[in-house]
Amino acid sequence: MGHTHYWYLRTSGREAVEKRLGAILEDFARLLPHLPPLAGPDGTGAPVLSPPEVAFNGPAPDGDYESFVFPWWEEKKEWSFGFCKTGFAWENKRPYDLAVRVFLLLAKLHLGDLIRLSSDAPLRDWAEAALLVEGVLALPVDLYGLLKVRLLEVEDARRQRFLLERWKEDDTGLSDWLQARERLDREGLFPWPFRGPYRVLGEVHLPQEELPGLWAKEGFYGRG
Repeated sequence: MGHTHYWYLRTSGREAVEKRLGAILEDFARLLPHLPPLAGPDGTGAPVLSPPEVAFNGPAPDGDYESFVFPWWEEKKEWSFGFCKTGFAWENKRPYDLAVRVFLLLAKLHLGDLIRLSSDAPLRDWAEAALLVEGVLALPVDLYGLLKVRLLEVEDARRQRFLLERWKEDDTGLSDWLQARERLDREGLFPWPFRGPYRVLGEVHLPQEELPGLWAKEGFYGRG
């Protein structure tokens, strides 16, 4: 599957999206000195950073993966689907992944309900991009609201507490996800320090700057 970011553009808002692309690119240009080097969509040459299209990649041969192209339109659909895979696994994402996250956050800030975002990346990654946008552009970024993500506090059978993020409005599949982590741990494939049964205690809203320091590679956030 790889490390992938997804976005959906409202097809009926195409004119508005194309009109606001210039403003998105103005903000993105101010952030370029703080981002990894970018190349054209095939990993060579210069990135395409002018309307009506944005297209870039990391520099070949070691920094490129899939090209990021925005906007991406599909006819006769309410929402046009686009995506960019920036590595074959979360731990092996290419450096230009940060530029993809930053651009998509700017697109969400400028386009509002005309775009929806989702991702394989944890909030920890998105917090890095959000703090960069806030620090350089002085634009407030509410990741929880923009990405529609929640942090749930969970307690295991030994009363150990941790946080899990959920991208969807409901928690369908959470129990199966936790049981799968335990099974992988027993098989020696993936370390998981908790044991069920589990109890969801409620939602937690941590400051964005705390997220990177609390993230564990096993896929949870500690309670400090």
